[in-house]
Amino acid sequence: MSICAATVVFNEEARIETMLRCARWCDEIVVVDKSSTDRTREIARKYTNLVFEVPYSDYSASEIEKAFDCTTSEWICFLVASDLIHPYLARQIREMVDRSDFAYDVIHVPYRRYVLGLETKRSPWYSEVHPVVFRKKCVKIDYNSIHGPFLMDGVRHYKMPNSTKYCMYHLTHETVDGMMERHIRYCRIEGQITSKDISLWIVFKGLLRSVFEVLFKKKSLLLGWDGIALSLAYVMYSMLSFLYIWEKKKSKASEEYLNIRNNVFNEWEVFNRNGNHASI
Repeated sequence: MSICAATVVFNEEARIETMLRCARWCDEIVVVDKSSTDRTREIARKYTNLVFEVPYSDYSASEIEKAFDCTTSEWICFLVASDLIHPYLARQIREMVDRSDFAYDVIHVPYRRYVLGLETKRSPWYSEVHPVVFRKKCVKIDYNSIHGPFLMDGVRHYKMPNSTKYCMYHLTHETVDGMMERHIRYCRIEGQITSKDISLWIVFKGLLRSVFEVLFKKKSLLLGWDGIALSLAYVMYSMLSFLYIWEKKKSKASEEYLNIRNNVFNEWEVFNRNGNHASI
């Protein structure tokens, strides 16, 4: 069966080439670029002719739909610019999707998620496997999620044995600056796509769960300063997410500040009409 490596990117000239070099085992490579202003498209065209430019948006399911529509392959390996696939894992995936008797729709591959250069079982982001490869016809796009953009319920899942070497490496948040830029962008998107009907208490409980995750479930603080850094980064994301959703639902800052400015300007007009400006 044919398999396509698909990705949606924006301004990824620093990382996209390493990802694409590790994707050449696929039958097709589809790159959907959100109008990058750097060399992303130029680099991508070294590896595939299937490079498509779409208007920039913080998040739109249409970008993923575009990637789906531009491949004829039965299977998709969905990647981001920070992903690298070990060759032995690629061979295992290829052997599975080529089998006519392979009865599964989603393949969870061994996954090593590095955050700020750290990968450990005590990281709040740790997971042994991750759903990366799937039959295109069996997966739907989730319009309300940016971290898990696919709906995979009701399909047949196969979880590969865990491996710390023959795996997919996800090298994200190389610097604190890069992490904060992405956290702000992702949380802003969550604030935009989250339903207005959602209770802030539910969102706040998510924040509390993130604190519980690092303190009691993963016990990340046992890693020392590394654990403190990972814990703060993890909880900070939940805090920012809450703030953006609160802003969408409750904040009246723009109206309040406009009223204050208008009131002060009116006071200045009265002040000047009374001839007080000369005494300042």
